Amino acid sequence: MDLFQPVVPVDKQHDIFRMLMHPAHGPERAVIQGWAAGFLDRDGKFVKEFQTTFQSSFWELYMHAVLKDMGMSLDYSFHAPDFVVIAPTPFVMEATIASPPDGGAPAYGLRKPAISDDFGEFNRQAILRLCNSFTSKVRKYRQHYATLAHVRDRPYVIAIAPFDRPQAHFAANRPIMATLYGIYFDEDATIAAQAENVIMRHIEAVTKNDNANVPVGMFSDETYKDVSAVVYGPLATWGKVRALADAPERNIEFTTFHPSNAPGLKPDVRTTMKAGYAEHLLDGLYVFHNPYAEQPLPADVFDHDRLARYVVRPEGDLEERCPDDLLLMRMLISKESTFRL
Repeated sequence: MDLFQPVVPVDKQHDIFRMLMHPAHGPERAVIQGWAAGFLDRDGKFVKEFQTTFQSSFWELYMHAVLKDMGMSLDYSFHAPDFVVIAPTPFVMEATIASPPDGGAPAYGLRKPAISDDFGEFNRQAILRLCNSFTSKVRKYRQHYATLAHVRDRPYVIAIAPFDRPQAHFAANRPIMATLYGIYFDEDATIAAQAENVIMRHIEAVTKNDNANVPVGMFSDETYKDVSAVVYGPLATWGKVRALADAPERNIEFTTFHPSNAPGLKPDVRTTMKAGYAEHLLDGLYVFHNPYAEQPLPADVFDHDRLARYVVRPEGDLEERCPDDLLLMRMLISKESTFRL
């Protein structure tokens, strides 16, 4: 499957795909084409969708690469869901993205977008879009997937990536923690109180508009017991591709944020040029387990030292298992001037 042999006219191509087709982006194309190794285009539409809508296909390719990197065997003989894992532990997975609301700005653009300083509103919108993506895939499961013989009695996992607005990756894991466990990191209250640690509180819903609230805490009771876990990838972006591309000569500065051993709110911030920067395919990836799942996903299925896992202990405490240098956020500054998107 050749992702980069154009099958649609240039005016129909997605902006990011057109950017990728620039001759200078050969190493980036090689990364994505590598993710597609062994991927089967079951309906004959994947390449066209990759070239025209891009982000959902990009995320599906990334998850294919993740599963293969972890040594999982896939069966592409079924039409759905997106991934049927047959070994070492059988489970099924559906990939989806959080998209912008109608009329909302996309997660990409020609100019660097302004970064909002209204953390509460930034998080509220992110939570709403994640809830929408999650519940739509639950409906799909209940209406269709659950009736399939190869799906019944297997754990069902939803893989979600946030592409709902510019700088969506800045939200890190905050909105997904609220969406799944009802745990909200209140940055506005933390700043107002000048607290030394982030103030956390439990929430049951977020405001959608003057007339409606949207429930959160999907993994707080048995309402969504048919979902075994959620895989979440806020950093599976263009930055991930540039980080993995074999192009040490590139004049790109990577600034990354990691947990700090020092007291206080400030993370460990590192700045590295491309030639000295290293990032793993799984860096920045999260797995959240549902303690109420009818078909639990074994905690060791995604046991890897480069991703973060969240498991609820029998006594009810949420246990975080992640690397000490967990990649919380990544920013790039390209000092190249040969081309622009």
